[in-house]
Amino acid sequence: MNDDATRNDCIFCGIADGRLPASVVHKDADWLAVMDIHPIRQGHVLLIPTRHVSRLSELDPAERERLFALADAIVRAQEAAGFAAGGSNLLLNDGVAANQHIPHLHLHCIPRQRGDTIGFGLRLLARTFGLFGRGVDRAALDRAAAAIAERLPASRALG
Repeated sequence: MNDDATRNDCIFCGIADGRLPASVVHKDADWLAVMDIHPIRQGHVLLIPTRHVSRLSELDPAERERLFALADAIVRAQEAAGFAAGGSNLLLNDGVAANQHIPHLHLHCIPRQRGDTIGFGLRLLARTFGLFGRGVDRAALDRAAAAIAERLPASRALG
C-alpha cells in the first residue's frame, strides 16, 4: 500500500487532515491532541502525530521528546480542569502484538481519580478485546476538549 492509500485509510490521518470530526484539545504542525470518543475515563485524550507513523521507533529522538513534553502538558491541564485528582496513566500500545488497534501511533493520556480502579480496569479490559461500546456525545467531548485546552500553556510554550 502506498503512503497516500495508507493515509486515506487511516482514521487518525483523516482526523489530522480534517476529513473526520474530532474534539480538538491541541493542534500544531506535527501533533494533534483529541478527545477519545470511547474514553476509559472522562477527559481521556489521544495524542497523535499529524503525519502517518505506525510505531514509536519511527519517531526521531526530538519527536519522542516532544511527544512526552506534550503529554506532560496535557496531563497537567487535565488535572487543572478537574478530570484527574493526583494521577494519570500514559498508555502507548506499540504494535499489533501490544494490542494497537489502529496502526497509527497514539498516546493515551488517561486522567485518574482515587477509587476508580475497578471501573478503569473493566473498561481497559474491554478495550483489550476490541469492545469499545458506544461513543460519547460530541458536544460533551467538545466541552471537555475546551476545558483542557484553556488550561494548556500558550501554543508558543508548547512548541
